This record gives sequence, structure tokens and C-alpha cells, in this order.
Amino acid sequence: MCASVNRPMDNLARVPLTKGRPGSRVTFFPSRKTGGPIACGNLQQADYCVHLEYRQDVLTYQCRPPTVCCEALRYKADFLVVLNSGPAVYLKFLPSHDQPGALIGHHKQAVETMLRDRELLFRWLVPGDLPHPLVSYNLRYLYHHSFGSSPRAARQVRTRVTAMPEQRATFEALLAGGAAPADISHAIFLDELRINFEQPLTPQTMIYGGRDGHL
Repeated sequence: MCASVNRPMDNLARVPLTKGRPGSRVTFFPSRKTGGPIACGNLQQADYCVHLEYRQDVLTYQCRPPTVCCEALRYKADFLVVLNSGPAVYLKFLPSHDQPGALIGHHKQAVETMLRDRELLFRWLVPGDLPHPLVSYNLRYLYHHSFGSSPRAARQVRTRVTAMPEQRATFEALLAGGAAPADISHAIFLDELRINFEQPLTPQTMIYGGRDGHL
């Protein structure tokens, strides 16, 4: 157990990214929630950023936060996420048990004990916890195609859809009615409108009025 559980000196800043590790590459994700680009050490981190942008309960987040240390133990999280409700939670991806880099049981337990002693919240992200690749693809598409829009414009698209008799329309119909592609994408990403994220996006994708997401 650490003698002093919350000393700032026990957290070591990560080395700034200039190049990726072998098999990885540095990717800069354009974050709205943090107000600038986020340097990600691999594509998995960059892919997960879009889910943190989408989540309504996330206020802000940091990729590759400072390493938490206690004597010889080191915990390098992938993210430090600040929730709207106040707490900050560390997230770390774990590979499958049969993949290189998987934590050995006793080492993982020691890390968990260290974090609990410091009263830090944390969560391991195993492959089964991660969203389906198609959901990630659809969110990335909507996020990157929504730049140039605004929350006000997104709400206007929602008003247009909810004014329809069945409160639904296809992408194609909204575009034909004069809605901008960026505004449609933004309305869906902000959860002003709903789609089925587990199906490929096409001009015939049905868009529903409401605020309940499918993530």
C-alpha cells in the first residue's frame, strides 16, 4: 500500500507523442469537448474518442493521462474521463487473455489495489465491452461530417422531422427538402434524432424524431 495516496509527485506525465510505437501510429482527434486536437497513441484510442464525444454523461476527457505510480507499480490508463455528475474515471483497454500484452492476474490485482487505496475510480475495457465496429464507423462518419453545423441548426432539423405525421424521414428525403448534410449528421450525433447505428448508413436510412440513442 502507498504511504501517501494522493501526492501529485506520484503521477508522472506521459512522454509527448511524436511518433507511434511499432504497429501503431499517432493520430490527432479533433475533439469538440476538449476544444482542440487530442494526440492518440494508436487507432484504438482515436476510435474510442468518438464514443466519448457521443456520450451525454461525459463532460470532458484526456487521452494518455499521467501515469499513476506507487513504488514499482505503474498504471498507464488510456483515458481519464470526467463525468457531468462530477467523478473522474480512468479507462484502460485490456487485450484478450491470449493476446500479447495481457496483464498477468497478480499484477492486475496489485494495480487494482493501488488504485482503490488512492480512492481512484477505474474501469478495464475488455474486447467484449467495446462497441461493434459498425457502430463506431457510423459515429465517426456522423461526427466528422457534422463540422460546420451548430446545435441550433441541429435542433431545426429535429423540428422538421418531429413535425412530420410519423415523425420520421430518410436521409434522402431530408436532403431533398433542403436540409444540409452537416446539420442532419449533427442532429443525429447530438441525439436530437435517432437512427439504428447497427445498420449501414445509406440514403434510405430512416431517421426518427426523439432523443433516445441506439449506442
